[in-house]
This record gives sequence, C-alpha cells and structure tokens, in this order.
Amino acid sequence: MPESPGAERFRFLYREAEGVIDRGVWARASVRPVGIALVMTLIWIAIAPDAPRDLNRESFIDARVIAIHAYALVYAFALIFCAIAEYFASAKRFADRGKPRSLAGLLPFSLFLAGAANWYQPRSEGIMPGWLTYAFDALAIAIIVWNVVELGFGESRKP
Repeated sequence: MPESPGAERFRFLYREAEGVIDRGVWARASVRPVGIALVMTLIWIAIAPDAPRDLNRESFIDARVIAIHAYALVYAFALIFCAIAEYFASAKRFADRGKPRSLAGLLPFSLFLAGAANWYQPRSEGIMPGWLTYAFDALAIAIIVWNVVELGFGESRKP
C-alpha cells in the first residue's frame, strides 16, 4: 500500500537526512518538534519534584509520584524524538546553505549537555561549580541564535 502524501512529507522532513529545504519550509517544519518540546518542558517544570521525599511522613507508594515519574519517562523519549526530527529538518537546511549536514547536530547536543549540567550541578555536592551551568546554558543559547539566524534568514546557496 503506497504512503499518503502527508506520510511521505513527514518521512522526508523528519526521518531522512537527504534532500534540501528552503528557509520557509525549515521554519514551518521546526514549529512542531520545538513546540512539542517546549510545551512538555513547561509541564515538567511545573510538576518536577523540588526536594527529596520524606518517607517518614509520606507513603512509599504514591500515585502522584508514580504519575510524575511516568511523565518523566514519556518526556525523555519525546525530547529525543523531537531532537531527531529537528536534526533532520536542520540537516536539509544546512545542505541547502552549502554547509555540512553534521552541523545540525550541534543544537540538540548543546541543549542536552546544558540540560544534563543543570540536572547534575545541584546533585554534585560541590564538585561541579555553579557558574559552569551558566556557561553550558550560554553556549546552548548562542547555538540556538546561530541556528535561527543561519537557517531562518540565510539565502539558499544550492542552485
């Protein structure tokens, strides 16, 4: 059975590195994975535990805690899938700009690195200095800005 045009377009944009797209297609293709990641991140920020549980006062098995950790698992997988989708869309745009497709991996890598640093630093018991998380955050923000400028405003260089 042949794929529908929508499924073919989805596969082309989010599951294949081959091909090129212009800046308008890249912007529209980036809205979905970035939007999903942002909404899910805001939900995680709202429900994430802010301190260890006191098992002297709370029951060991708590439906709320199970739901939060189940969401964390779904959230982690969704972030990975969104990063992959954004990588493929950006790789096509970098190719259209005449640059290596591998540059598309810098953004998800920097975001995951900054996220890991922000998670690890409070748990490091002073091993990781607090200022280092700001350095990782600044690097990730700089790469976001560079990606938006390069891919969103740059002209096509491929004939």
